[in-house]
Amino acid sequence: MIIILFLIGMALSADGLYYGATLGMGLGEAIIVGIGILCILWSVFYDAIKNNKFLRILRGAFVTCMAVFIIYSGAVCVFGHMDTANYNEDYIIVLGAGLNGNFPSRVLEERLLKAEEYMNRNGNAVAIVSGGQGKGEVTTEAQVMADYLAFRGIGAERILPEENARNTFENFQYSAEPTKGANVVFITSDFHVLRSLQMANLNGMNVTHVGAPTPITLLPVSCARELVAQLATIRYYF
Repeated sequence: MIIILFLIGMALSADGLYYGATLGMGLGEAIIVGIGILCILWSVFYDAIKNNKFLRILRGAFVTCMAVFIIYSGAVCVFGHMDTANYNEDYIIVLGAGLNGNFPSRVLEERLLKAEEYMNRNGNAVAIVSGGQGKGEVTTEAQVMADYLAFRGIGAERILPEENARNTFENFQYSAEPTKGANVVFITSDFHVLRSLQMANLNGMNVTHVGAPTPITLLPVSCARELVAQLATIRYYF
């Protein structure tokens, strides 16, 4: 058990630090590094924790939080792969994500590949690529997304950049008017589908959805960030 805890801690810490160094140390990366450090400390002080009542209580709280995190992550990813698109929608809303300079990040590229796949199946659909210019980004996510789809052979007349959205709620807020009365599907990462559906409903949109796969090494960081973001969505209901 001690060795398993230590290896899990090292793997999580390395994962969080790697993506913190390459993508920026955000909340998700910091949480995963923190979980990794706690696992390492648990392995180092394994016997001491067993013999101390207060430390056992802390261990129980940590295990409970980890169980909630794992169950939540599994549930949102399963839901994210339960696609509801019928492939005759009029519009696709492709939700933005971080950039690497003038190129999409790995997460965003997976979303764009799904969008390309959808548009090749439904030749009449128009894509609204939604995303403003985030902190540290040199251009808008929408522009990079539009350029990527155009490079992949999607005609410019089928791509509408939406460059104002700063978060998931605004992705749908700014896309609601141009798609009013139309059939709409949105495409985002699997872990992000559930919250995106909530934001679409809050903006009065009846939508279908397609989830893009998330690279396995990015899942812990992404799900940690998503859990915190999900808790923060409570403010939209008041």
